[in-house]
Amino acid sequence: MDKKLIFFDIDGTIYDENKEIPESTITAITKLKEKGHIVAIATGRAPYMFKEVIKETGIETFVSLNGQIVVYNGEIIGKHPLNKEELSNIVDKAHENNHPLVFFGETTVYANVESHNDISESLGSLKMDYPEYHNTYYLDHPVYQALIFHGDDEDDKYDNQFNSLKFYRWHLLSRDVVPNDRSKAEGIKELSEKLGFSLSEVIAFGDGPNDIEMISEVGCGVAMGNAVDALKTVCDYETTSVDEDGIYNACIELGLIEE
Repeated sequence: MDKKLIFFDIDGTIYDENKEIPESTITAITKLKEKGHIVAIATGRAPYMFKEVIKETGIETFVSLNGQIVVYNGEIIGKHPLNKEELSNIVDKAHENNHPLVFFGETTVYANVESHNDISESLGSLKMDYPEYHNTYYLDHPVYQALIFHGDDEDDKYDNQFNSLKFYRWHLLSRDVVPNDRSKAEGIKELSEKLGFSLSEVIAFGDGPNDIEMISEVGCGVAMGNAVDALKTVCDYETTSVDEDGIYNACIELGLIEE
């Protein structure tokens, strides 16, 4: 088989619900590399939030923060911060609605409130500590992604209200805030172009709403068995769940590796 560029989401794809990597996934990634394929990550997490994944898999090429920071072999090749004016607008709107925010910089993360149960619960699901408090961080530093914390019954307070922003729900209590013209798919295009791959030569694995663009646009989009229904409707191939060796099974079925 010709060499492919293969992207894996982290949560619900590489990681199971306990935030552990199945042994079969490590085996699949090792075999993919041995076959000459280029293996990468495409995640909503910031780079400093998946150091353990990098350590366990040896993958140092990634699209992070839903396409905001793109890295090839440890070197940043693309950075795309949020529009400051629009970010200020959403800070004002969130304050009006009593909804807290978290700001992701290139190497740091801050919350705009000193403590909040929604932040603790949401980030706790990622095994992430509560961020340091800095309510004006966004004014003087580039912010590559924000998190806003509210239930889905209040989505309409933000949806289609900001020209340059869009939202991905990743938790019952939280949504990612990213530029309207960026996504994992855009980061994948950026990296593919640098490495000389066409999108038809790219394979992506995912499970969540923020994976829909990349699964739709690459040559072969693989939905995990545990994926949301909206992703399964646009994928090219549906594998088993992360707990049922989904990555390994798909790599075998697609002829990327051998048992």
